[in-house]
Amino acid sequence: MGRLREKVLESIEAIRKGMPPSLEEFKSLGLAKDGIYKRLEFAIGLVLEGLAERAKEHGVIAISYGDVVASLREKGLIPEDVAEKATFLAQLREVLIYDYDLVNDEIAFRDMEEYAKFVEDVLAHLEGLT
Repeated sequence: MGRLREKVLESIEAIRKGMPPSLEEFKSLGLAKDGIYKRLEFAIGLVLEGLAERAKEHGVIAISYGDVVASLREKGLIPEDVAEKATFLAQLREVLIYDYDLVNDEIAFRDMEEYAKFVEDVLAHLEGLT
């Protein structure tokens, strides 16, 4: 869990440091903006993989991260609020990977801190399981 925590928090810190104060500046970041999105995708992937590992420990075999979260929820192994955040993160990750052209910079700029907090909340849940 130590390495996972370190990598997740390193990415979240990089996102927070890289976020400019205005939407206009965010939009003009170019490749640096892409790097912020990539760090978010990476951090999300790490916490979702952590959930998948926990699921395997309880005999859950799932095809997607959404299925992992749903199975953990059904078995009562993840609280509802954490499951909702993890489900959202799984969906956001899919967009960041497969539908990057659909990413809306205005929404991302407005909600980036919430995304980071969701990642931290799922990480906190994982840490509570160890």
